[in-house]
Amino acid sequence: MPPTLIPRSGRLSIIVSCAFLSLLAGPSDARAEALHDIGPAEYVADLLIAEPEGEAVVIGDMLAGTHDLEDTADHVRDLFSDLGVPFHVYASPSMPYTYEGRAFLSEVAERVGADGLYVHIADGSPRVRTVAVGVDTPVEDVDGLVGARARGEEHSSIETIAEIYVETLLDPALEEWAENPWHVPPRDPLDEEGGDRSSPGLLDPDRPGASADAGLLVGTVGGALIILAVVRVRVLRRRYRASKEDLPGTGAVVGAVAVAAVLAIGAGAATSGAVLGRSENPASVRRLSSPPHVTSTERIDRIVEGWGDTPLYVDPHVQGDRIGLTRIGAGLEEVTVPVRAALMVQHGSDESAGVPDVLAYALAHTYGEEGVYVVLDVIGGRVGTAFVGARPTGEGFDWSPPRPSDPDGAALAESLHGLADAFGDTVPDPTVEPRVPPEVEERIARSPDVPRGPGPGFLPDGLLPGLFVVGPLLGAALSAAHLFGTRLVRRAVPIRGRRLRAQAEREARRMLEDLERVPNRTPGLSEATAEADVALAALHGDPDDLDLLGVIVLARRARGRLSGTVSRPSVCMLDPLHGPAEGRGRPRHTRRRIPLCAECLRLPEEERVPLRLRIGSRIVFHGTAERVWGRTWYGTREVLERHMVEEERVAR
Repeated sequence: MPPTLIPRSGRLSIIVSCAFLSLLAGPSDARAEALHDIGPAEYVADLLIAEPEGEAVVIGDMLAGTHDLEDTADHVRDLFSDLGVPFHVYASPSMPYTYEGRAFLSEVAERVGADGLYVHIADGSPRVRTVAVGVDTPVEDVDGLVGARARGEEHSSIETIAEIYVETLLDPALEEWAENPWHVPPRDPLDEEGGDRSSPGLLDPDRPGASADAGLLVGTVGGALIILAVVRVRVLRRRYRASKEDLPGTGAVVGAVAVAAVLAIGAGAATSGAVLGRSENPASVRRLSSPPHVTSTERIDRIVEGWGDTPLYVDPHVQGDRIGLTRIGAGLEEVTVPVRAALMVQHGSDESAGVPDVLAYALAHTYGEEGVYVVLDVIGGRVGTAFVGARPTGEGFDWSPPRPSDPDGAALAESLHGLADAFGDTVPDPTVEPRVPPEVEERIARSPDVPRGPGPGFLPDGLLPGLFVVGPLLGAALSAAHLFGTRLVRRAVPIRGRRLRAQAEREARRMLEDLERVPNRTPGLSEATAEADVALAALHGDPDDLDLLGVIVLARRARGRLSGTVSRPSVCMLDPLHGPAEGRGRPRHTRRRIPLCAECLRLPEEERVPLRLRIGSRIVFHGTAERVWGRTWYGTREVLERHMVEEERVAR
């Protein structure tokens, strides 16, 4: 028997496995209806219950574009800990509808069922709402006074409002202010000695010495960058023994000088009176340069998981009754080309900057299945679409959602009545790939304007001493610390926000379904069957993350063989989740050329960082030669057979 075939009994085991997986993940009308029934209060209550008891703080995932959710939650938790009472704080964007009232909080408190303060903070708004359960706190007075005390703030951020809230509640003058709310002093007017308690910022042009201090800071950073770049090039040259042309990072010194110059110009202009506007969370914006081009995948993972039960996902923040939405979802299941829709509440501070097309693209990239991906924003009435392996023939879906205050409970479902018909004429086209929306490039390129040059003292008293004295000393110290630290810790980033097990099971189930449908004489059936056998052996044998990654790669390749879309069986070895390879190139810090997908080939060499996975207590490169997956390049460089996976599992 050829090594790429398995006996008829193996095919029977595949059929049984398919049935087993279908039972595990098959949709049910009751569960789909339950998903549609989850409203804002129940959803927020569940999030608060999952937090530490008595110290629950949840920063809504609609703020993932402008906030680091974990850091903000920790900051707010530290502030509220001074109150000495249990607290449950929920923060969200300031939205143009009224679930922010005390009725909403009362319902949340009833579902949580614990004593304490229940507080809702709206980012960008001084409005606060509080409900007290089992604690003696004048919450009505506090809610009214926080807005008055915050009237002098330039931006009512979550942290600012939380700080004002705690200060107001603990202030001995609370009762006096409550009696005369029109004369409440603004926050931070004067300290106890009559001096201004708020200190001017480093870039405040009105502060004496601001230009010199800013110049010193920029010069120090620039000088340190140049020294770090020089040390890096010398270390790499010694490590790789490469020629000047092949040396990684040869442009580092020039780049460091350019960065230092830009910093100098920017800081000098800032100290001349330019005001930097509020921007997005820089840590999140850095993630936009690679797919799926959003600042967070938390909501995306939730939507993808919800699509396992129904093609219509309903965001828990959507207001009103869900009457008839299950029928809309059932209609989407009947169209020829799969349509997956998400009924969402979007805001400019969320992971996609409130743009439905960006969210639709991210969903299409993450889900990875052919079809139409539709995002419907219930607030703005906008519709975003992304097409994978399908070509639109109609004009799309023209949607007019009802207002949240509409008394007709079925109005939302009625507004979606033509959704399935709008995409019913979509035709399959394997050449169609989702396009990156132009808003992504605009979002990355967005930066504040800098109108004028540096102030007095910027160059002689700040930039030059920092660039030639303080900066080099700092750079030398940092280089020594870095060289020592890299010997102790290897830089590695495990997969985050990716449910590998769920994804592997989903891909395996689809592979088995395709194997059941195709005729016996289908080209590529024997190869696909052999790959299915290896994938199932890995999936059913206590797999770790690397095994699950291998299952995903083999299952996708087997399905591609059956559909005739696999022209190159090799896979991108920088990140196998990217799909088939289109050529070869060198990843960062290595001279070995490996298969890369089209997108990775377009990246500069220094940005090609290989995927790493957490295996037990270690974090390793997915293509490690210690494992059969890396040695065989997932079965594309050498034959990968079932017994190889099983023997490796026994050896572990």
